[in-house]
Amino acid sequence: MSIELPAMLVRQQEAWRAVFDIHDAVPKGWVLVGGQAVFLHAVERGATVVRATKDADIALDIRAYPRMLHDFTAHLLKLGFESAGASMEGHQHRWTRGEAVVDVLIPRHLGERAGNRRGATGGTTIAAPASQQALDRSETVKVQAGSASGRVNRPTLLGSLIGKAGALTIIDDPGRQRHIDDFLTLASVIRASDLQGVSYRPAERDHLANMLGHLAKHPELMANVPEGSEGLGRLRISLN
Repeated sequence: MSIELPAMLVRQQEAWRAVFDIHDAVPKGWVLVGGQAVFLHAVERGATVVRATKDADIALDIRAYPRMLHDFTAHLLKLGFESAGASMEGHQHRWTRGEAVVDVLIPRHLGERAGNRRGATGGTTIAAPASQQALDRSETVKVQAGSASGRVNRPTLLGSLIGKAGALTIIDDPGRQRHIDDFLTLASVIRASDLQGVSYRPAERDHLANMLGHLAKHPELMANVPEGSEGLGRLRISLN
């Protein structure tokens, strides 16, 4: 059964069409992360708060596939994408095709050699926290987005929670509240059965504990999505 997405703006619609095309060309070695992954879980579970987001963020499994950044961006070129240019650091993380925008990321903490890998147009890309955990907890689902449909590699609900918790470690990120709201949205739809028998790796436990501790210390940050409070309790129990 497909997850049917609601009507959306053209840019978001084209981002989903791009993700479907990417899966057809490269069916493994990557996972959809960030706001679109949260959006997908929120729609599927009927969340009260569903934040639409325009771009698609994709994390690459360069640990399992060392050439993935080069090969993946080569496929983007074949699909009609082009690099949006390089940052001052030489990163070419943003790729565009018409209205579609895809940001290509790699996991953090895989070493200097991994961080220096280059794409098909010669640029490096941004390393994002908790991306490896999202890759390790991934699944493939069918999605219907307007007239377009296809398959998508996404993190499980727990994998998305860990990913959003990890984003809190980006201290200078102007989108910190957005990450918190996304985390709370996911927490609002997590069930006890999602956490039954779960085990955490140290980094996963650290990311979740950091986010839960931050929210306990600053409860006012929950004002936008108070529905997440019950799920936070379930997550705290699962960490004990």
